[in-house]
Amino acid sequence: VLVLRIPMSKAYDSLLEQVYAGHAGLGSELKFVQTVFGFLRRKKGFFSKDAHARKVFKMAGMHVARFQQDLKVKEQKPKTSIPMKTEKVPEPAPAETASMDNTVIELDENLNEIPPKKEAWVEPPKKKGESKKEDQEEENKPKLIGNGGRTDKSVWTQTLSEVTVHYFLPEGVKKGSQLKVSMTPAGIKIVKKSDGKEIVSGKWHDGIILDDSTWVIEEAENKKTLTVYIAKLNKMAWWDCVLKGDPKIDTKAISPEDSKLSDLDGETRKTVEKMMFDQRQKKLGKPTSDEMRKQEMFAKFKQQHPELDFSQAKFM
Repeated sequence: VLVLRIPMSKAYDSLLEQVYAGHAGLGSELKFVQTVFGFLRRKKGFFSKDAHARKVFKMAGMHVARFQQDLKVKEQKPKTSIPMKTEKVPEPAPAETASMDNTVIELDENLNEIPPKKEAWVEPPKKKGESKKEDQEEENKPKLIGNGGRTDKSVWTQTLSEVTVHYFLPEGVKKGSQLKVSMTPAGIKIVKKSDGKEIVSGKWHDGIILDDSTWVIEEAENKKTLTVYIAKLNKMAWWDCVLKGDPKIDTKAISPEDSKLSDLDGETRKTVEKMMFDQRQKKLGKPTSDEMRKQEMFAKFKQQHPELDFSQAKFM
């Protein structure tokens, strides 16, 4: 997304003054605004998009801030005392940015205007001692096992496309016929047939593809296990647990390089490779792929509009 701040023209002030003059009386300003909104609704279908309404709120807040800034500039002007016959010194003009309205233009790859995105949340600075505490918590977290983890009932691993979880079985259970297994898109339930004892029950952390998932009786860590092979529905996200309520791993410690890119489909592989490239660029202090694309779009836009002044244009 390319975002520019370009000065608005005041060429329509005379026309707007005439329209405004037709709204005399109490609440004339709001009546004038209502007339403009009515025109946009009837003639242009402006309010058919929620994004337009949000943009109106944003622009209103911008003009309130601009008005307050203009007042400060006026208050800073020196007050005149008794007039004296001295050479008149021209009064310095207020800063252009204080009196000039600005509009925000957001452009997509085809240089068409698009609605604004919410500003990214910025983490507040950490208090003294918090970093050491977080480092200690980081050390106490369980080590990753094949990008997965361990619970008191299971051990599990994962790739971007699937999860493999080994559920430890009670003594004496060696065959699938001794168990009642119910696996659905929502979760799993494993019950021992002989006494009806529930071994595992819970809901999946995320969506799965049931037709591509299965289970078998195997061995892991010298114990009999019911091993479940789960096909992820979202193949671009790491799971921090298998079932909701299980102990969570730190997915930030997972590196995309640990996964087999050759096993991924074209679009997923392209996304992961982009993530890896952006991580390397950030470590080197270089622009990410999105930032490079914005710079290219900006250069293209400047070539197409040589009549505009881009000296105050900023990326957002």
